[in-house]
Amino acid sequence: MIPALRARRLFHAVENHQGADVFPVVVEPWLDEHADVVREALAPLAAFGGWQRTEYECGDPLETAYALSRVSDALIYKFQPVLPPGTGISWAQDIHQPECWPQLTRDQYLAAFTRLGMTPIADAAFEPFFHEVVHVDQDEHPQAPVETTGTVWPGLMFGEMLFSRVGVTVRSGAQHMVAGIADQSPLHDVFMRRHRETLDGSLGWGSNSQWNTDFRRDYVTGTAFHFAVDEAPDSDQDIFGEPRRLTPAERSDLVRYRCRTRPLQDPDALNSAAPGGRLTLPRHPY
Repeated sequence: MIPALRARRLFHAVENHQGADVFPVVVEPWLDEHADVVREALAPLAAFGGWQRTEYECGDPLETAYALSRVSDALIYKFQPVLPPGTGISWAQDIHQPECWPQLTRDQYLAAFTRLGMTPIADAAFEPFFHEVVHVDQDEHPQAPVETTGTVWPGLMFGEMLFSRVGVTVRSGAQHMVAGIADQSPLHDVFMRRHRETLDGSLGWGSNSQWNTDFRRDYVTGTAFHFAVDEAPDSDQDIFGEPRRLTPAERSDLVRYRCRTRPLQDPDALNSAAPGGRLTLPRHPY
């Protein structure tokens, strides 16, 4: 059985489990049988610049990582706040009924992914590469910097590759983040969150085709952050050759944060608010 299918079956087993014992009954037995194979399949992705797809092969490392990311999304779902009042549920929520999913502890979550070769992201000052914004408290001073105020769920690295970001609450001036946008606008390249809309490559595909989605690869090295390394470089034209309506800075922010953080310069460009291409930025304090 290919590793991507092994991870996919774990997702469905978690999805269909009833009760609070999902870790000992579902996750641990799966790890005992499959962890070594799946970890080995992911190994080529660990180093920046290491693995490149030269030709498509079903269930390759990018598809294996994507399937495993869905498992992660399922296991951290109950750590998150509920949708704001009056908010409609997303496409993924409507199909998968995640409010019925089981819950596990933070330690159990980390234990599971540690066996797959992941390492927890350490506490640090806010950095969008490592941190996903769950809630913004608006500072009265517009220029106040972003400050992390709490952790909602842990994040994970796989070598130099980001597997999942830490979910955090922050306090920020409106010059950097606007409450209601940075914590509620659609989140790109993510399968599912409890508290906001998400968009990834599986959207709208059938029950089998959706699993051919590629995992988005971001890497950190000693000198730089490398975002969306499998994408083409950003361009001022969209895929149809039309001018992009978002500014370069807005497209860059969408790649870094995976969501909008402030009002767009052109409000009418909202429906075309898609991230730009791959991006490399030097490492420096936020």
